[in-house]
Amino acid sequence: MNEKTPNPQELKRLQDQKEADQLADYLIRHPNLEPLPPNLAEQVRTEFDSLIASFESKYSLEELHAIIDLTPQEAPNHPLREHARVALIDIVKELNKLKATYGETSPEYQSLKEKYMHLSRAVGMINKNKVDHNR
Repeated sequence: MNEKTPNPQELKRLQDQKEADQLADYLIRHPNLEPLPPNLAEQVRTEFDSLIASFESKYSLEELHAIIDLTPQEAPNHPLREHARVALIDIVKELNKLKATYGETSPEYQSLKEKYMHLSRAVGMINKNKVDHNR
């Protein structure tokens, strides 16, 4: 057995990471909880910002806004819109984690929500075989 035994600092870091991962997983499954601890809130905020930047670099908001005629049956097969819609799921999960920390009416949360809504409007909602980009 040539396994290297971690030193006490490494053990503590691994334990802290494990606890943070468990908390993040729990928060995904139970979004209406207490505010996040500051270090985890910062980590979630960083992930949120990263997901927003990734979405904006991967999907053309102009092209998404140009999608107007689409039936609910066609939507799952649309090559651009469907992938963008799925990418929004992770963004909204991170946003929901931050809601309790910042408070729904706080300027910080409203700023984050507006970033999400900007992307969500680009993807739009299907209503009577039209993509509504105004909700």
